[in-house]
Formats: sequence, C-alpha cells, structure tokens
Amino acid sequence: MQMDLTLYKTLLEVAKWQNFTKASEKLGYAQSSVTSQIQKLEIEYGVEIFERIDKKMRPTPAGDILLRYAAKILKLYEESKINVAGQTTGSFMIGTHETTLFSYMLPPFLGAFKKCFPNITITIHELLENDTSRALKAGECDLGFIVDKELSDPDLIFKTIQEEEFVIVAAPDHPLAAKSAIVPEDLNGAEILMSISGGRCRKLFETMLRKHNVQYTLTYEINNYETIKKCAMHGLGLCLLPRTTVSTETQNGQLAILPLNYPNFRLNVQLCYHAKRQLSVPMKNFIGLMCETTPHERLSLEQSNTIQPL
Repeated sequence: MQMDLTLYKTLLEVAKWQNFTKASEKLGYAQSSVTSQIQKLEIEYGVEIFERIDKKMRPTPAGDILLRYAAKILKLYEESKINVAGQTTGSFMIGTHETTLFSYMLPPFLGAFKKCFPNITITIHELLENDTSRALKAGECDLGFIVDKELSDPDLIFKTIQEEEFVIVAAPDHPLAAKSAIVPEDLNGAEILMSISGGRCRKLFETMLRKHNVQYTLTYEINNYETIKKCAMHGLGLCLLPRTTVSTETQNGQLAILPLNYPNFRLNVQLCYHAKRQLSVPMKNFIGLMCETTPHERLSLEQSNTIQPL
C-alpha cells in the first residue's frame, strides 16, 4: 500500500512540474527512480501516462483520468489518518478569491481554532474569480469562502457567516466627506480607484455608477485592497471596499466613509463545501466556529486577538 501511495505522489509531482528532473529534485529521488515509478504505473494500468510535447511531459488522456483518481486516493488516505488517529493531526485547504477580505476576518477564528486543534494545519489557497465552486467540485480544496448574493448549487452546501457591507471611502479632506449625505450623482467627475480583478467589489461599484449615469475618471486599477487604501489616503481617488477592511483607518481618521446610503452595497460572506464531502472532526469544528459564533462572541474573539492581514 505504501508503495502504491508513493507512486501516486510521484505521478502528481511529475504532472505538476511537467518535468522528470524537477520532480525528482522536489521529491528527493534520483531521476531514474522517478522514471521507474512512472513506468510501474504504466505497466499496472496498461496505458501511457505522459507524452513529451514541446519539451514538457504532459499527461495523455488516460493520464489525466489517472491523475484525478490519484489526487482523490491521496486525499482519502489523509482523511483516514486523521480519523483513525483521533483527528488531532492533519490538514485541510480553504480556497477563496477574496483573500484580502478574509485576511481581516479569519485571524480571530484561526486563533480560537488553533487552541482546540494545535496540530491541524490550514492552508489558504487563492483562487481565480468565480473559481471556488469549481475547485470544491474538483476536490482541489476542502472548504471555500465566497462573497456574493445568496447562492444555490445542488452539489454544494452554502452557509452564510455574516452580511458584509461595502462602503465608499476617501481621504478625510475629500470634498464629499464634508457632506452630511450624498447621492450617486454626486460622484460625477470623481477620481475613482478600482480593483483590477473584476471581482464582486468592482462589479458592485460599476453597476451603481452605470445605473445612475455617473461620469468619472478611473485613476488606478489595483489588485490589492491594502494598496487601494493607501492610494485613497494620499488623495488619489475614492474607492469602494468592504467595511471590515477599512474599520481601523476610518476609526483613526486616515480614511472617511462617504455618507452614501445605497442598499445594494451588501453581500453575504458564505462558507461552502461539497455536499458529498466527508468532513473530518476538525473541519466540522471549524465550520461550527465560523457559522455559529454570535456577533457578541465574534467581537470577543476580535478583541482577544491582534487582527492584522495574513
């Protein structure tokens, strides 16, 4: 059995690097050993697994199928170790497109989880926009976080953690910051900062601007909330960001929230996983911690942990 698992691990490593030499370096094996292991799999399954194309080792159609099974086999093996060993060690992966937002939200929960499961490793994997559902269905991650309207998918389970409000912020001396209230049309002629990724935050903003025929100047497109905030602080434009990510700056006077009451600037933060996923005890506890914590308990967690971006 251990021999078979080793072969599958080698298979996945070769597929990852598309190169026998690189795979052997990462695995700590001689290249001849890697070649021999792939040959054993080819003999076992009676198919050619890789073919050389443009100096790279690419999986054949049969190889693609075997790779998917190999990933599942190794994941099941890791799950079995956790279950049999009392589930005190192991790991699981969280996938999300909104890594910046969750770098603010997650630390208090990760700290609380670590106290109960100190030997469980959590990996946070950044995904492309709209790729979280696909990654969960493909078994590429165990849990996912999505910021969107309420979603429904027969293959996935969605649990709403909280509602996230998005706010328009600018430097405190911005002319609109002095107003007691503004409407979307007040943004005409404004200089605006936006995320380059085309994520939900940008779509929310663009939808409002388009709906109200607002003419504006796009000063910078930046794929990072932190950099967008810094630019806004230096008077380079106003921007729409999750309230969670600007709470510190608005409290200490580095940024001002423009008084625009727009009902559509709200989305649900949702934790999701495959409906047929066998959840380990640590994963169940993590889901419970994220989804069942009351607002008061969440505040206590935040106050007992130093919240900084991951």
